[in-house]
Amino acid sequence: MKNNTSIAILGIALAIVGGMFAANVSGLIGFQSTDSKMQTGAYMTGHVETILRDVDGNIKEYRQSDNLITNNGENCVLKLLFQDDGSGAGLGSGTGSGRCTGSLNSPWHVIALGTSSTAVNGTDYVLGTETSASGLGRAVATTKTWTNSTAQASTGSAQIVMSKTFTNTSGGTVSIAESGLFNSTTIAGSGMFARQTFSSIAVNNNDSLTVQWTINVGGTSYTLQQFS
Repeated sequence: MKNNTSIAILGIALAIVGGMFAANVSGLIGFQSTDSKMQTGAYMTGHVETILRDVDGNIKEYRQSDNLITNNGENCVLKLLFQDDGSGAGLGSGTGSGRCTGSLNSPWHVIALGTSSTAVNGTDYVLGTETSASGLGRAVATTKTWTNSTAQASTGSAQIVMSKTFTNTSGGTVSIAESGLFNSTTIAGSGMFARQTFSSIAVNNNDSLTVQWTINVGGTSYTLQQFS
């Protein structure tokens, strides 16, 4: 008898909830939803490609994936845009891997390579194991291609593509498994904007490795629901 009573009460409760939902849908209790599109004009995304060629220019291996823009990179962007004055409360102050590190008087156009396959994390501010092997040390991108955001309603995105071709002259094979974007060719004191790992690429002596980073700003939207 107790179980039957519980079931009956549950049934009544469900019927009441169902009725309220039907009333909402039909507008009987003043519920209204309006969808509109709002643009996120500073949303940043990235992509990285690596192409390995032998001494004759033949493609041996290819990797591509989205990259992770780090907390450090995001914080440094805000610091640049809104001028953290260094008073102690800004993004450049305090301790911890999330704060903005590195000098901000140079762009993040320095490409670095590493040998660690440790998964990327938003708190990264250095590569897992950066390589300084001859010909594979960090260097400024040699090409930059810009694309302006011109679409109506900001549905397009501004984009920069940066690339650098490294040639292994170390005399041996170096297994490259990560890359990062930095704002200085000096390791000490530099700040990392983005990082990504990929399945290891064995770069033999005299092989060349082209690394291309793509960064997009904007070009996304979300749905805003208004209730009254």
